[in-house]
Amino acid sequence: MSDVESVATSVSGSESTAGREIVACLKAHDLDRVFCVPGESFLGVIDALRDDPSISLVTCRHEGGAGFMALADARLMRRPGVVMVSRGPGASNATIAIQTAQEDGVPLVVLVGQVERGHRGRRAFQEVDYAKTYSDLAKWCVEITDPARAGELMAQAIAVSRRGIPGPVVVVTPEDMLEAPCPRAEPVCLGVGLPGVDEIDVAQTAERLAGAKRPLVIAGQAVNHDFGRRALRNFADVWGVAVAASSRQADVLENTHGSYVAHLGYAADRTLVDRLREADLVLAIGTRLGDVTSQGYTFPTAPMPEQALIHVHEDASAIGGVRHVTLGAVADCALFLDRLSERRPAGRPWEPWVAQAHAAYLDWSRWQPVEADDGVVFGAVVDAFSRHLPDDAIVTADAGNFGGWLNRYFRFRGDQILLGPLSGAMGYGVPAAAAAAMRRRKRKAVCFVGDGGFMMTGNELATAIAHDASPVVVIADNGSYGTIRLHQEKRFPGRAYGTALANPDFTRLGEAFGAKTVRVEHADEVEEAVRVAVEASEPVVLHVKTSLEHISATARLSALKT
Repeated sequence: MSDVESVATSVSGSESTAGREIVACLKAHDLDRVFCVPGESFLGVIDALRDDPSISLVTCRHEGGAGFMALADARLMRRPGVVMVSRGPGASNATIAIQTAQEDGVPLVVLVGQVERGHRGRRAFQEVDYAKTYSDLAKWCVEITDPARAGELMAQAIAVSRRGIPGPVVVVTPEDMLEAPCPRAEPVCLGVGLPGVDEIDVAQTAERLAGAKRPLVIAGQAVNHDFGRRALRNFADVWGVAVAASSRQADVLENTHGSYVAHLGYAADRTLVDRLREADLVLAIGTRLGDVTSQGYTFPTAPMPEQALIHVHEDASAIGGVRHVTLGAVADCALFLDRLSERRPAGRPWEPWVAQAHAAYLDWSRWQPVEADDGVVFGAVVDAFSRHLPDDAIVTADAGNFGGWLNRYFRFRGDQILLGPLSGAMGYGVPAAAAAAMRRRKRKAVCFVGDGGFMMTGNELATAIAHDASPVVVIADNGSYGTIRLHQEKRFPGRAYGTALANPDFTRLGEAFGAKTVRVEHADEVEEAVRVAVEASEPVVLHVKTSLEHISATARLSALKT
């Protein structure tokens, strides 16, 4: 989609409906996929979509899953995801995706049905005041009451979702308004645009980098796209400084690159992080330096960092609000890295420190086989996928304790992509893999999910299969809400309560969906099972009976009880 300036809406004279004007606006913005759980309150849009084959309608099994699919699609396409939900219960179910879009900084347009305009304010069936409901979650909430303005307000909503730090917008559409006649108008596309690059900022950053002894770059989501990753790789080649990935952005630079030193996510190794604290300058680019990335606001320390801090972001609100910065720059992050690469340093005195940090990362992320009496240690599964997946695989990660194994033992390389929620929302993994498999059919999409997360949105595997998509779903089944059990044992040792799960047979459940299923109960079965999953052309469910004793990549259950 091109960024163009706002133009006046021109009426052609022929008649349309508000629902059709909304669809025309989506088409004008190249938004070619809409996810939904159908509802009677937005049938006017569904009917219009039926007549436009350029936009595919993906019917999902739950609004939360539909929202997560739209978020994953937005990440892959670098344009807003679109989800439609019905009023009341449908909107409530979609709220988890709205909150995730806000925390993750992903553009999302949510069309929510509403009661008829004449019934508003009477507490009609499923009536909700969405402006109040989403006041702390959405960037903007607008209710379209005039059908003649439907296209105009949709264009504004799309633009708002993309401006600054991207996020969710909610467009409320009363049922009768969608089917009301209105003049057909030329669709409007509003300008968004990215900031440019101030060469003074680039020069000052380059000067400070060159004068540092142990410079460190923390790269975040605003860099994590095709152009940004190439710019970061080139910058790392030229400057040779240490590069750490912010939370859930482990794919931003190939993990085997000599500059890559850490993924600053959950379960980050304390020794690795302590080594990074030795940095005398931090260049944070494309990251908001949130709670998880900064290891609880301890690195860089808030409000006063121990190192010089240069913070570059595409939105000014991300800079200087939490911690003092030595230099703040509002800029296109990929372009900023390109400009830095043009200023080759005279020397690279930090190389020995970077080499030591990279070697420490490689040593920490090297899988050492471990066996358990109560199931498979999940690190063995992650290591096997890391070795066997193609260089362009798409990995989706749900939220849960299994993720610590992924953070530690999966080494991203080539064009591999990681999709995972910064918000920590369970239920993201399967819908994200379904969306990825539908959007990138020639690439292998693999979901890592726990037994708890799968039972929340695993039904969207049926959506993927209905659309002839073939994701691989890897279920870590330890019969527990593992993250909560871990914290429970730390705080109340030996008093487990409310965290055990009674699971179905996931192998048979996968077969019921129509997927190829493989059950893994022993470590010596892992290699062959992963090979089968990677080589399969059909959807696969890999059911792994995992060890509860090895509750995380850093802890054993028995040790926590003492």
